[in-house]
Amino acid sequence: MLEERMDAVPWSAAQMLRDLETAARQIEAPFCEATTRRILDVFAPEFSSCVVQLKAACKTGSGLYYRFFYPGPSDLTARALAANLLENPDSPNVKLQAEILAKFPRATRAGLDFEAQFGLAKVWTFTGGPTPLREILKLENLPPSVREAAPFFAEFGLKHVFFVASDYQGDTMNVYFGWENGGRNIAWIRKMVEITGGAAPSEAICAEILATQAASGGVGFTFSWNKPGLQRWCLYSLEVPPDARVTLPARLEKFREAPTLNACPQINLAWSFGGARSYMKMEKSYARDATFFLTNQMGGDLSR
Repeated sequence: MLEERMDAVPWSAAQMLRDLETAARQIEAPFCEATTRRILDVFAPEFSSCVVQLKAACKTGSGLYYRFFYPGPSDLTARALAANLLENPDSPNVKLQAEILAKFPRATRAGLDFEAQFGLAKVWTFTGGPTPLREILKLENLPPSVREAAPFFAEFGLKHVFFVASDYQGDTMNVYFGWENGGRNIAWIRKMVEITGGAAPSEAICAEILATQAASGGVGFTFSWNKPGLQRWCLYSLEVPPDARVTLPARLEKFREAPTLNACPQINLAWSFGGARSYMKMEKSYARDATFFLTNQMGGDLSR
C-alpha cells in the first residue's frame, strides 16, 4: 500500500508567490504579482489542501502555469465567475464542464490551471474512468470538429476518454484519451504526425517518448469552436524516472530547477505536435504527493 508523503514545509500563499516569481524569472516567463496573488486568495482552500503542480513549455516567452488537482464537490467555476475570473457563463467552453458532470454519474472535478500573468487558464473534469468515445460525442457543447474527428480517432485505436478540459486562455478544449498499448510504437507516432502536419520526429525522440511511458499513458487533442479541424495533439509521459535519458530543451532544463516543497518532485513530460512546430512541456509537482493522488485517488497506474 502506497503511503502518502508529506512535505517538510507546509504550503503558504506567501511562499508560493515568491516561488512562482522565481520560476518565472528562471525561464523568462511573464509574471503578474497582482493577478497571481488574487488567484491564490480566491482559491486558498484548494491550494492549501490539494496537490499543486507547476508547468512550462520550451517555447521562448510562453507562460508559467500552476495548477491544483481537485476532485471535490465545490463548484469552482461558479466561484471563478463570482470573482470575475471568467466573463461569459453561457459560452459552450464554460457550459461543457457542467454538462460532463451532469451526464456521467462517476465524473468529478479534476482541477484548475492558471497562468502567472493571464490568470485562470483551464478547467479539467475527470469523466469517471475510461469513458467510450461514443458517449463523449453526445455532449451538446462540444465543438463540431470533435465529432468530425471520430473516424480519425478510430483509425488510431483511441477508444476511451479520461479527461475533458476547457481552455479559457486559448478559447479551445481538450479531449484526453488513454494511450492503448497497441499504439505505443514509432510507426504509430510518425503516422499521427504525418496526418496532422509537421515534421516527423526523429527515431531518437520517438524512442524517448516510448521509453518514458508509465502503464497509464495519455494522448490529448485540442479543438476549437472558432476553427475547423484538429489544432494540436500531445503525448504524455507520467512520473518520468529521475535517471531517464531524455533530451530536454534548455528552457526545460532551467524549469526543472524551479522551486518546490517536495523532497522528490514528480516530473511529467509531454511532446506536442501539429502545425508548423512541435515542442515539449514539463510538469513538476510543487506541494503534496502527486504520485499518491494519481494512483490512490484517480486510479492511475504509474508502474513500468
